[in-house]
Formats: sequence, C-alpha cells, structure tokens
Amino acid sequence: MKVKEVPQDDEFFQPDSAVQLRDRTYALDENGQYQEVPSAGWKPKNEAIRFSWDNRGEEAEALRQKVIAGKCSPLVYHMAKSVMTPRILADYSGFSRREIHKFSKPKHFETLEQAELSRLAEAMNISVEELTSTD
Repeated sequence: MKVKEVPQDDEFFQPDSAVQLRDRTYALDENGQYQEVPSAGWKPKNEAIRFSWDNRGEEAEALRQKVIAGKCSPLVYHMAKSVMTPRILADYSGFSRREIHKFSKPKHFETLEQAELSRLAEAMNISVEELTSTD
C-alpha cells in the first residue's frame, strides 16, 4: 500500500476530543521506503470494533440482570463493562484475585468497608456510588 492509499475512514475519530484515535500503518513512500503513516481507521476494522463492543454491551447487560436477581455483586457487572478480569482488577486495586472473586458474591460485597470500596472504584475509574449500583 502506498502512503496516499492508507485508509482514513474516521468513524471513531473525534476532532474536538483531547484523545484522538489513530492507527499506525506502514506504507511505501515515493522512494519505495516503508514509512509509518497515521490512519483514522478502515471501515472493515471499524465494523469489527463496533461488533466487539456491541457484544461486550450484551454481556454486561446479562450480568446486570444477574446482579438485579441477586446472583452476583455489582462488581461483576462493572468489571465486564470496564473489560476487566479479576486478575486485572486485582493488579490495579492491590487486592488478591481470591479477594476479587470473593467480592463478586453479593454477601461479601455488602460487607466491604468504604475504604475497600474506594480502592475498587478508583481502580475501575468510577465513583463508589457507581460501583454500588447498576444504573
């Protein structure tokens, strides 16, 4: 692919945002040398990303229903929404994976102290109020 042929399908590009999503693509310049070229996206790739996020949303909604039914704690829902595994949350929060699994059960989650809830919420970049609800 040549530099001028690098796709610029900017479906996810937000020019007013402080964060601009860009891919790095390698393409041939006029001298036949590979050059790194920023790309705003490529339609098939954008569709794959959208499909993946839609599936994540469906998964999160199914877990939200489990939380409402009392089968798991809100922590499970927020981990799915944040695309986190117990291991990732454990690494970010300083809790062990075993503790994260324990907190995934409603009876243990309800006994968490404010400081523990704050650690979990901070690790997930949400407020304690958000962490304790599924709205």
